[in-house]
Amino acid sequence: MKALTLTADWAPKADYAITDYEIETRKVRTGSKVWKNPQIKVGQLPDPDPKPDEVIIQVGAVGICGSDMHMYERGSDDYMLYPGLTRFPNILGHEFSGKVAAVGSDVYDLKVGDLVTAEEIQWCGKCVSCRRGFVNHCDNMEELGFTTPGAMAQYIPVRAKYCWKLDEIADRLGDEQEALVMGAMVEPTGVSYHALFNRIHTWQPGVYVVVFGGGPIGLAAEALALASGAAQVIVFDTSPARREIAARMGATHVLDPVGIDLNETILDLTYGRGADFVVEAAGAPDHTLAPLTTGLAVNATVTVIGLATNPTPLSLVHYQTRGVQLAGSLGHAGHGTFQNVIRMMASGKLDMRPMVSARVKLDDALGAFHRLESRQDAKIILLPN
Repeated sequence: MKALTLTADWAPKADYAITDYEIETRKVRTGSKVWKNPQIKVGQLPDPDPKPDEVIIQVGAVGICGSDMHMYERGSDDYMLYPGLTRFPNILGHEFSGKVAAVGSDVYDLKVGDLVTAEEIQWCGKCVSCRRGFVNHCDNMEELGFTTPGAMAQYIPVRAKYCWKLDEIADRLGDEQEALVMGAMVEPTGVSYHALFNRIHTWQPGVYVVVFGGGPIGLAAEALALASGAAQVIVFDTSPARREIAARMGATHVLDPVGIDLNETILDLTYGRGADFVVEAAGAPDHTLAPLTTGLAVNATVTVIGLATNPTPLSLVHYQTRGVQLAGSLGHAGHGTFQNVIRMMASGKLDMRPMVSARVKLDDALGAFHRLESRQDAKIILLPN
């Protein structure tokens, strides 16, 4: 099969306390401290066979995520930018959908021909964190496209328990290929769904929402907030192209945060009340959350999705006097998240396709990665088959 593989040099930094487990497994906690000179290429690999509890999915559509870009991109020291869990060489890609091409002997709820998407977080279901319901923080976590083979390939093996059918979306759209494109965006939309509705239960229709970051995760948060009854959704992003997409997707206000007073701007737009719900999806909390003080409403919720490695100073006195909740959010698994995102898409209330700026063949993936370096596109979809 054809696949896009990322390779990198194993070169742990001197200041990184690497563990024996990381050395043995080559699965590292902080990729940006270990992997140097990342490179991607499209080539041929053997077709996968299903294990008893797996299905083989013929990939119909796969999105290029910001995390994929951070694994591909490198800093001035030639180390990759992505700071999370990784193992290489590996096939990239975790936002995807496709058609079941083969099923393992123990699979009973999926059949050849089913349209599916799959969770990227491969939780074990046995550790203490999983048993407590925190599957996004599984003690034995593997991540599809990060530590196990991903979906930028013609075929991918996935354990059946991570798969979700797309029947409702296909019935709604009446077009298999469009259903697959929409299905590829269930995963990133699920990340925002988890942050807004699962992580901390303070959401109420009628809230004023501020979203920092107009990339795919921020745009998904915008779309979910609008579909779920937000009175206003204010999106901040430095990219004119992404601001245009946010406006097209229905944001109440879209602004460039550079050179403005965030607190005054938010207070002015919310009639002096401030933001009830803040989503940090820019990965730049030192520029978004650090200056945000009086612009927070009483009983506001701040949820952090974007990954940032630098410490962020916060004015905790404002959090105390306003009773602000701060929640970190990671992942999309569990809580019926995929099921509910699929249902919202099928209802017609949530159409993520307006953020797709290009659909390209897998052979042209390198050009798509290069194009995304400018951060002008929100989402490029690869079509491996």
